[in-house]
Amino acid sequence: MTQTQDPILTSQPLAGPVADSDLPVDTVGALRAWTARRPVTAFLVLAFAIAYPAMALPALAEHGVISDGWMPQLPGLDTERIASVLLVFVALLPAALWVTWAVDGAAGVRALVHRMFRWEIGVRWWLIVLAGLPTLTITLALLMGDSFTPVEVAPFVATQLAGLLVNLVLINMWEETAWSGVVQTGLERRHGIVTAALLTAVPFALVHMPLHFIGTFSPASLVAALVALLIICALVRIMIGVVLRGTRESILAVAVLHTMFNRSNNDEGLVAGLTEGDARGMAGLLAVLVLTAAIAIVSRRRLGREQPARIPTT
Repeated sequence: MTQTQDPILTSQPLAGPVADSDLPVDTVGALRAWTARRPVTAFLVLAFAIAYPAMALPALAEHGVISDGWMPQLPGLDTERIASVLLVFVALLPAALWVTWAVDGAAGVRALVHRMFRWEIGVRWWLIVLAGLPTLTITLALLMGDSFTPVEVAPFVATQLAGLLVNLVLINMWEETAWSGVVQTGLERRHGIVTAALLTAVPFALVHMPLHFIGTFSPASLVAALVALLIICALVRIMIGVVLRGTRESILAVAVLHTMFNRSNNDEGLVAGLTEGDARGMAGLLAVLVLTAAIAIVSRRRLGREQPARIPTT
C-alpha cells in the first residue's frame, strides 16, 4: 500500500459484485474500494456517523425530550448501559465487520473472529489479565491511605463475577473487537505500539462523550470529562497495546483486561467493594502505569519483534 492508505490488513480488496445487498453493485463496489484504501478513516466515519445519533436517543429520553417508553426496564440496565449497548452493537461492531470484510473478505472476518476467541495465551498471561490491575489498585490504594473493607466472600465473589461477565459479554468484547482488532492493530503496523495506542485513544475517548450528556452536565463538566477521558484512554490504550502484542493479538485477552480495568475503577466494582477512601481513582491510574511497565520489561523480546504482515487464522 502507498503512504496515502490506512494500513490495517495487507491483502488487496476482493473484486466483483457483492451478493445479497440492497445497494446497486456499483455503489457497494465503490464503497468497498474506498474502505479498502482507507480502512481506519472509513471505520471512524461509519462508527461516529451511527454512534452519535444512536447514543443521543437514550440521552434525550433521560432528559424528557423524547419518550422513554422504548427503553427496556431491566434491573441494572440504566440509561448509560443502554447507550453503551447501542454504541457497540449498532455502530462499532458493524463498522469493524464492514471494514474487515472490505479489506480482506470473508477470510479476514474469520481471522478477526478467531482473534476474538483466542484463549490459549498461557496461564501467566491470564493471571496478569485477570488479577494484575485489581491487585495493584488495591495495594496502591491501601498504601495511599485507604482502608480495607471486610466482605462476605461468597456473595461478593458471585456479584463481581456476574458483573464481570455481563460487562464483558454486553460491551467490552465487541468494543475491543473494533478498537483493538481493527483500529489499533491497523495503526500499529505503521506507527508502532505506543503511537498507535495514542492515536486510537483520541477517537476512543470522543466516542464516549455522549455518555456525559446523560444526567446533569455543563460546558465546564464536559470539558473536564473530555480531558480526563483523553488522559485515561491514552494510558489504557498503551496497556492494551502491550498486552495485545504479548498475547499474540488475542482480542479476548484485552477485552477481559478492559473489563478488569472498569471493575477496578467503577463505584460498584471489585476495588470499591474492598476499600474505603478517596485514593482509589489515583491508585487505578498508577496501577495501569505499573502493570504496563512490568509487562513491557518482561515481554520486551516479543514486543520488539516486527508485527507480521498478516494475522494468522490458526
